[in-house]
Amino acid sequence: MRPFLLALILSLAAIGAPGFAHKEHEKARPPAVQPAASPPGAAIPPSEMQQQMEAHMEEMEAQAPKSFLGRLTAWFGRMHPFAVHFPIALFPVALVALILARRRGETVELIRALIVVAGAASVAAAILGWLNGGLTIMDTDPVLQWHRWLGTLLALLGGGVAWWAWRRRASVQSGAMVAVLSLVVVVLLVQGFLGASVTHGMDHLAF
Repeated sequence: MRPFLLALILSLAAIGAPGFAHKEHEKARPPAVQPAASPPGAAIPPSEMQQQMEAHMEEMEAQAPKSFLGRLTAWFGRMHPFAVHFPIALFPVALVALILARRRGETVELIRALIVVAGAASVAAAILGWLNGGLTIMDTDPVLQWHRWLGTLLALLGGGVAWWAWRRRASVQSGAMVAVLSLVVVVLLVQGFLGASVTHGMDHLAF
């Protein structure tokens, strides 16, 4: 019996040795370094765009006019962002409505009114944009520079087509009016992209 017991003890020791050695190895292994978690309520570092926006707002506050006339002018200029929605909406609607009306032979008197209002709104939006951006010819930001002068061109185009539609009723049904409105809509799309780039960066439409 003794040899059998001795063999059994040696077998159990051989089986248990690897597991014991593995446990000792796990104890000797240095603990994995866990990334430090942000404490609750910790502030998230601002992005580069947020930093640029904050710097721009601080610069605008530092340059804010102190006189009543200056503050009134700045107040009117701040209406520019919502004023641009009128030509942005009305010109494409007028173009689509005019194309459909010409195909169906319908009256275009209402479309004529849309063109006139859209053109007047484009002129008003450009004036407010000049008040908002400052009465300067050159801008330090090239995007703002393009936005300023393309908006001025758009006001001239929009005002011109509105005057044309107002003075010559029959011109609204012409193919030339469709071509001019198409040009205005294309310029509007580019101008809208530049306007958003001024506040949100050139990569605001990145996919």
